[in-house]
Amino acid sequence: MTGRDPWADDWAHPVDDWKAEVANDDTRLGYLDWIDARVENDASDAGRTLPAIRPMREAVRIRATDRMGNVAYIHREANRPMRCMLANGVSAALFYAGIRVDEATCRFALDDCVTADQALAIVRRYGSLDYGYCHAGPPPGFDTAHAIPAAPMLLSGLMDEIDRVASVNPQFAQQLDANLLARARTLVAMDVAPLSTDT
Repeated sequence: MTGRDPWADDWAHPVDDWKAEVANDDTRLGYLDWIDARVENDASDAGRTLPAIRPMREAVRIRATDRMGNVAYIHREANRPMRCMLANGVSAALFYAGIRVDEATCRFALDDCVTADQALAIVRRYGSLDYGYCHAGPPPGFDTAHAIPAAPMLLSGLMDEIDRVASVNPQFAQQLDANLLARARTLVAMDVAPLSTDT
């Protein structure tokens, strides 16, 4: 509490909010103690509310060969949607890789799988008996980069860092656009939700 002006309005915790809580008998703390309690509460909640990063999904390349020797590939670069491509490089529907029944369900299952072995099992389950399926390995240049956090998650981390710097340096907080920060917090609250871990 030393060195802080008790009459200054904290940008992240406006004095009007504190007054409303006092009027409703929701707090008996002084303004600066109320700010400290809110910051401590926000810090303890931050670990529970931040979403986990989706696990990295492997690059997949499955070769589908029919009885005539025609080849198609079902492939995905890391953390991208599954695609089908003919041997000559032309994009095609999964139909051309022998997925003739319930193509949409197969595509959803493929988009959710994490490993190449899971993808191969899904393709064999939905694929035609007239086709042979095997791992072809990712071609050179496939993206195998780690998962990139979603924009709302990055924004959430940025907002946490801004709060940390503002608590250490109150002059920093006075230079920030409060409306912009409020909109960013609303966006984070709407879009950042814990990811489901059941697959």
